[in-house]
Amino acid sequence: MPGPPPKSPKGPEDLHEVERALSVLQGRHPEHERARREDEAARKRRSAEIDTVAQEEGKRVRVRRAKIIGVVTPIVLLFAFIGIFGRREMARRARIDAVSESFRSAGFMPIDTSLRGSTGAAEANAEPGCLLAVSTGTKELTVTHGSVALTGTPPVLFCTCVAERVAISAPVGGQGGVALLRADTAAIGGSRAFGFAAFEPASTLALDSACADASLDAWVEAKHHPAPTPDDAWLTGTEARGALATAGLHVATTVKGVAPLAVVEMPKDSCVVAISAETEDRLALRIKGEPTAAVEGRGTIGRCAQAEGLVIVSRAGTGELTVLVGPAARVGGELGLRELMTSAGFTPSALGLPAADRAWDAKQLLLASAVPESIIDTAAAPDVPKFPEGRVVALSLETEAALAPELATGAASACIPALDKHPHEAVCVFSAEPKWRSPGGDATPVGGLARAKLPFWLYTMKGVNDPAALEAMAKLFAIARSLGRQGFAPTTLEALVEQPTGVQVLGRTGEDAVVAVGVAPSEPFVYPLADDVPWTLDEPPQIALVKPLEKVTLVTSLKKLPPIGTRRTVVFRRQKR
Repeated sequence: MPGPPPKSPKGPEDLHEVERALSVLQGRHPEHERARREDEAARKRRSAEIDTVAQEEGKRVRVRRAKIIGVVTPIVLLFAFIGIFGRREMARRARIDAVSESFRSAGFMPIDTSLRGSTGAAEANAEPGCLLAVSTGTKELTVTHGSVALTGTPPVLFCTCVAERVAISAPVGGQGGVALLRADTAAIGGSRAFGFAAFEPASTLALDSACADASLDAWVEAKHHPAPTPDDAWLTGTEARGALATAGLHVATTVKGVAPLAVVEMPKDSCVVAISAETEDRLALRIKGEPTAAVEGRGTIGRCAQAEGLVIVSRAGTGELTVLVGPAARVGGELGLRELMTSAGFTPSALGLPAADRAWDAKQLLLASAVPESIIDTAAAPDVPKFPEGRVVALSLETEAALAPELATGAASACIPALDKHPHEAVCVFSAEPKWRSPGGDATPVGGLARAKLPFWLYTMKGVNDPAALEAMAKLFAIARSLGRQGFAPTTLEALVEQPTGVQVLGRTGEDAVVAVGVAPSEPFVYPLADDVPWTLDEPPQIALVKPLEKVTLVTSLKKLPPIGTRRTVVFRRQKR
């Protein structure tokens, strides 16, 4: 049996009918229920829309918050990292700065500092100058320049001559560091002046041998060297030292302790001598601006020069160093300096002289030998012009036998020292003018001479040709040098009376001592006179004390002298000191 037919759905009209019926039953307007229904539907739709918007906004907030958290979290973590490790790095750098800061006053500035990732290493392209490698630790530090690696306890001081890559390294740990500092060479003076540094480095390296002298000169030019400390009290310590003062030398400076060098001014036409209290101490003498040391030796060294200059005296040793300076004309040039120092007990191990000053040096030797400057002529090898009056000649030779005399037939000569011993300096007396020749060969001979006629106090000997007489006159010139350094000067004919066996000398105003030597053109040619003990030309001269206007008689022990009319007495007189 078929079922009941399906109910047809209610359309809008049916719904409206229902709503009107409900409204009537409730005593309301027939449209009330429909309006309520529509309001309720609109409210639901609005609520759904609000919920949808709220959900979408919440989703957007969650996404934005996630993004912010994703960005901020790493930043926070980064700042936390920086805060922790940054403070450590700042503390590490502060430690490096602390060890570097004390050297700034000496002119050092940092050129490279080790980084966090490599705390124990630093390197830089360093300009020529003086470098200082410092470390926060005390373990040995390695310095690498080129292919050479050297080690030392920091701080390590060294200087370089050229721009080069310099690396330093040391085990300092994660919180330590190293730094490389640089100062101009003129501020430090190179390795030769490390002893004068404003601080005491734990280690020094000598890497600047090629430019050490130039670096030292720049330091001297900048006047960073210690001022000289002259003290002539040294000259009064012994009688022998007093003789140096009498010869015109004075103390230019004295160096005590461990100071490695001294700098003094050398006036024009002078000689300088360096004496160490320890005879084995090594000494070197160099003129500022010259590329190499002029003189090197042990104990006592010296140099004479025509030009003025700054003298740098270096030493390797601990003995007290005394530097003396005096006039070359009083001393007698290089030969005279050797004679003077040897007589005072300071035999020089080395003496020096500029090669170009050889003729000048020979002149100083004649001046010290009591030959007046007005009659002296000088010449240099190899071309020596004629000088007919040249009877007394001083030689100063740089190269062996740079000048050799050729005597005419019948002429004679005498030299001290003898020329066959190849001395660098000598004084010769000739009976006639010689010709001067230089050796052949490729090398240019270097040497000079000074020559003069016989001085007034030897004029009596003008025509002498006997070799024994010439040798005696050469010895007399040496005596004149010795007496000249003691303040004596030669005189003749004045305030004296020739005696059969000698001479009677009258003391003049201001004089306190005399030395007398008789000269004659016949035997015995030259003979010493004395008031007490006789002496010879090979011995120190006998000094006789005199008073003004008082007479003293000086005699010889020889049995026979030439006639009074043919002989003369040379009286060397000394003014009271």
